[in-house]
Amino acid sequence: MTLEMQQAAFEFTLFALCNWREARGELLTTKQAQAWSVKNRVLNPRWWGHDYCAVILMPEQYSCFNHNDPNAVKWPVESDPSWQDSMDAVSAVLDGTLPDPTHGSVSYFDMSMDSDPPSWALSPEFAWACDFGRLHFYKLA
Repeated sequence: MTLEMQQAAFEFTLFALCNWREARGELLTTKQAQAWSVKNRVLNPRWWGHDYCAVILMPEQYSCFNHNDPNAVKWPVESDPSWQDSMDAVSAVLDGTLPDPTHGSVSYFDMSMDSDPPSWALSPEFAWACDFGRLHFYKLA
C-alpha cells in the first residue's frame, strides 16, 4: 500500500470514527448530515483547516475528541450497525453520491444544549439551517 493510500485510509477511518462518536445513536440521515458538516468545513477552511484530519482534530471542535469527553475513549466494533452506517455516510459524502442535506452547514450542536447553547450559535456569523435527529445545524451567515 502506498503512502497516499495509507493517508486516504487513515483519513476515512478518522472521519468515520468522528461520525460514529458524534452521531452513533442517530438515524443514517443524521449521520449523513454530520458528515456533510465536516466536508463543508474542508470546502470552506475559514478557521478549520484544509483537509479532513485538520478539521476533525482541531482542538475543541468535535467534543468526541476532547480529553474530558467520555466519547473520546469509545471505539466501534465491526459488528455494530451504527459503525457501518457511519462508514456508509462518510463514503457517500466523500464520493459525492449524496447531495448536501444541510444547506452548507459547518457546525451543529445537540438539542440537550438548547437551554444553554454554545456562544457561536448566538453569533451573527452563523445562521440556523436545519435539524436532523437531535442535532441543530448551522451555516455561515
